[in-house]
Amino acid sequence: MFFDFHIHGDLEVALNAGKLGYHGVVLTLCSRDCINHPETLKTLRKNVKKIKSNNGKNPPSIQIGVEIESQNPEDLKKKVSKFRKKTDVILVHGGDLKLNRAATEDPRVDILSHPYRTRFDSGINHVLAVKASENSVAIELNLKYYLLTRPSHRYRVLTQFRQIMKLHRKYKFPVIITSDAGTSYDLRDPFDVMALAACFGMTKEEAFEALSKTPQEIIRRNEIRDKIIIPGARFVR
Repeated sequence: MFFDFHIHGDLEVALNAGKLGYHGVVLTLCSRDCINHPETLKTLRKNVKKIKSNNGKNPPSIQIGVEIESQNPEDLKKKVSKFRKKTDVILVHGGDLKLNRAATEDPRVDILSHPYRTRFDSGINHVLAVKASENSVAIELNLKYYLLTRPSHRYRVLTQFRQIMKLHRKYKFPVIITSDAGTSYDLRDPFDVMALAACFGMTKEEAFEALSKTPQEIIRRNEIRDKIIIPGARFVR
């Protein structure tokens, strides 16, 4: 089963992802839009329920995510608290090193998106790699960031992705590959993605894990999140 956990498009994009072979997707809203227009999140959830009940064929599993944009670590924590129980998946808009660290230190965060954005390094160092591993925060390899980068700068992105994979092998934090698709034209067949991942220095097994195992682990963890009393212990009724 393959998953794309970062789609910014509408429900049609999600359904087209299913036609390409994705078992599940996350439709992602911007936290700024959710704050300015509180009804957006509720409307999307209602529309997703209609799709599940009215679609004759088996649609992909559609979850709702919020990508949190913040100015500083304190603001990030407040927004994570605000949206954690209102949405299925929490992503953090990365790039700033302080925000990257705050995201990897927060076990309520599911995915740190493009920590390398606007940077020359990967945005992940040894300290952040340890924190991401301890808190099971997945580091995103964003295909849109790679594909839309000017050809003359793509080597830099490849280097950033390879740095992340080098740290991943040492510290075992989760890695996830996403399309960040805004339209159906931004979607990629999962087997094409696995082939492209070889350019990032990923093995076939690592690419499969990033498209399948890591998303499924995020789903399982969020299903029992409310039952967790302390790390390693949960309430069983």
